[in-house]
Amino acid sequence: MAVNRLKRYRCSVAYMYVLRNTKIVRECGVIDNGYVVIDRGRIIDIGRGSPPYLNIESEDLDGYTVLPGFIDTHIHGVEGIDVTWNSEPEALLEIGHRLVKYGVTSFTPTTISAPHDTLLAVCKAIHNAKAMWRPVHGARILGLHLEGPYINKEMAGAHNPRYIRRPSIQELRELVEASNNSVIQVTVAPEIENSLDFIRYVKQIGIVVSAGHTNASYEEGVKAIESGVTKATHLFNGMKKFHHRDPGIALALIENPSVYLEIIADYVHLHPAIIRHVVKYAGTDRIVLITDAIAATGLSDGEYSLGDLKIRVEQGVAKLIDRDVLAGSVLTMDKAFRNLLDLGFNIVDVAKMSSTIPVKSLDLESKIKIGKIEIGYLADIVAIDENYRIRKVYIEGEKVLDK
Repeated sequence: MAVNRLKRYRCSVAYMYVLRNTKIVRECGVIDNGYVVIDRGRIIDIGRGSPPYLNIESEDLDGYTVLPGFIDTHIHGVEGIDVTWNSEPEALLEIGHRLVKYGVTSFTPTTISAPHDTLLAVCKAIHNAKAMWRPVHGARILGLHLEGPYINKEMAGAHNPRYIRRPSIQELRELVEASNNSVIQVTVAPEIENSLDFIRYVKQIGIVVSAGHTNASYEEGVKAIESGVTKATHLFNGMKKFHHRDPGIALALIENPSVYLEIIADYVHLHPAIIRHVVKYAGTDRIVLITDAIAATGLSDGEYSLGDLKIRVEQGVAKLIDRDVLAGSVLTMDKAFRNLLDLGFNIVDVAKMSSTIPVKSLDLESKIKIGKIEIGYLADIVAIDENYRIRKVYIEGEKVLDK
């Protein structure tokens, strides 16, 4: 697959320039009539009114609002490209290329359960794609999320049960080595054999452990968190159903303030009232908006493949053909962003859940300065219009989208 590059506009990482006359969404609030100064890909100044810089190229963003680029930490594919089954670095870069139009500036390619050799190939591709990446390729690859194969067959969802297996430290070592330490999140069902020792090991080597596709009880969930789980994979989906006498792992994850909660805000995976309640209870500092998007995302309704399973997308809902099971989503991050606004949350909080908290949930905040419009951070910025539609995207200060 050829590596596509986004059009390079006049703004360049090679010199200083200013985005001016715009609303700026920061973690501390919104600046009206503000400016952002960018130099060599980083934000070096932020202010209100006329920028105090002479003879510097500037771009007037009157009518736009700028906010940190979206970060999707759980995505299986987009527009015909699948992470697991198109395991070439060029394919992964192409996913990043296609995500820009949805406001995504960084993402975590996510696998489904697959044979060892297939996962090994994806890990090698991730390492190579990260080495090849430049801002003109599109959204930055943060690392790999292994969603499976260490999950519960009873809660397989759209994972092929034949590829689901017990957690193996040896296998994970091989995958991490092949990725050159680019595996940054692993989803585990904590109730299956060997899982707690596995969770402790994964945490020890610095990889985020997420609980998902699990039939664990509330008590097993508590033990999983004590062992090192710090994240919930698509909360409520692929989890033991809540009951007032048997609440299941979801409640354990929601209750614990150290656990980040992935939310698929498409109104299909979760009722809007559930989304609103979880965000209000847990607080915006713990919510990670994700898409769980599959390769059918961005395409028309029809029949597609998810690995070797057949799926059908009808009216924007993806399900397995042979049974009534959701098969990921066709949600995009800009739509998730607008859905949270529609639920009544303010733009500062929604930007936090779309950008800032995803980085924190991966424990990357000290390693890469993204997810905020702040001095010293990489200039990964999206500009939206009054209808919250993506109009411009900047990655490390390079303008890669201009509608």
